[in-house]
Amino acid sequence: MKTFFGGLAVIVALGLAVPASAEDAQGQWSGVIAGQLTVVLDVSKSADGQWQATMASPSQSFSAKVEQLTTDATHLSFALPKLNASYQATWDDQAKAWTGTWTQGQQAPLTLKRVPAGAAAVTAPSRPQEKAIAAAVATYTSAEVKFASSAAGVQLAGSLAVPKGAGPWPAVLLVHGSGPNTRDEEVFGHKIFLVLADHLARQGIAVLRYDKRGIGASSGDYKTATTHDFADDAQAAVNFLRTRPEINARHLGIIGHSEGGLIAPMVAARDPQLGFVVLMAGPGVRGELLMVEQLAYHSEGDKAARQRAMNQAMLAAIVAERDPEQARIKAQAILEQGERDGLVVQGAAALEAKTFTTPWFRTFLILEPGPALRAMRQPVLALNGELDRQVPAKLDLDAMRIALANNPRAVVKQLPKLNHLFQTATTGAPAEYGQIEERWRHRRWP
Repeated sequence: MKTFFGGLAVIVALGLAVPASAEDAQGQWSGVIAGQLTVVLDVSKSADGQWQATMASPSQSFSAKVEQLTTDATHLSFALPKLNASYQATWDDQAKAWTGTWTQGQQAPLTLKRVPAGAAAVTAPSRPQEKAIAAAVATYTSAEVKFASSAAGVQLAGSLAVPKGAGPWPAVLLVHGSGPNTRDEEVFGHKIFLVLADHLARQGIAVLRYDKRGIGASSGDYKTATTHDFADDAQAAVNFLRTRPEINARHLGIIGHSEGGLIAPMVAARDPQLGFVVLMAGPGVRGELLMVEQLAYHSEGDKAARQRAMNQAMLAAIVAERDPEQARIKAQAILEQGERDGLVVQGAAALEAKTFTTPWFRTFLILEPGPALRAMRQPVLALNGELDRQVPAKLDLDAMRIALANNPRAVVKQLPKLNHLFQTATTGAPAEYGQIEERWRHRRWP
């Protein structure tokens, strides 16, 4: 969502706050989102008078520069595209605080109060698996590699882990979920692919993971890329592995997480020489249907049914309209009506419509996983967590079972108590991701 943090995308929206008096926003501000997650906003003004700010979640080892920051004596707003999130507030002179709404698929109150620099620090949760990797004796080598995509001017950079000893070795390519991911697929301090790659390499499997185009050390334009472009990049990575003498090309496969679970079948369907596919929280239905369910999870109370109907109409309008600008106009009209009906936060319609009609999002909404899933003849293992709130297990695994019904080497499993990141969770809500120490629940399969 553009996941909440590393999976498939959720909406960006703006909140609306309450009346105010006046305040200078420069300085450090701290608050708690929905009473759960402490965040720190550090606001400053450059020498040329431009506002700038960084937002951090110390407990989740996350920090990023905000965008679209605007502030005056009474208002403060900004966006955080990396998380598909935004904030809008007004100054409450009585409370001496910015009082507003944090929006990230759902709205939550967030009041920011001024604190002395450094006073809002919170001890980050432990990451025992990553600490163990750093402390352990390496049983494999890891090398920096570069390879060209089929797209002009795109060179991808990554890390290739190869077990020590005589090869050639079986190998896997790790394909990340949506969002501007590096080779580690880092989600609030969890270096997901680093941990997975280490585990596999210690089992005698070579692993390639890479930075997305335009991200990290890879060249190219991330902002204009779609799932089809990322599938081309994954194919280039497979082709690169086949040129390496330490790799056994007959035992080469793909592990795709979230959007990577959509990409992996696309590559496998057109590359019959690929040895196997593992889908981890991959979608089984097109993005339009998936987003309706994902957004419905964040709807509450007596408005839930009406919000669901509005979202269905808005997404259907985008899918039906071939012209991107007309799709945006139609989506915005539906969302503006939602504002008038109290279903959408005031002032959010334009930004939400723009988000849902980007090249990536339009492609995702339309893309049907079924044809590629049905075309695969390789062994397939499709896994999803029972508590996944981004790619709901029942919806997507049921669709996968139907699509893979004629593949005798396909196994589809729902794993109890696991969330979208395959952590043992309580509710599966994205707010838990950073607080859970565990990363990838290692399991053995018969």
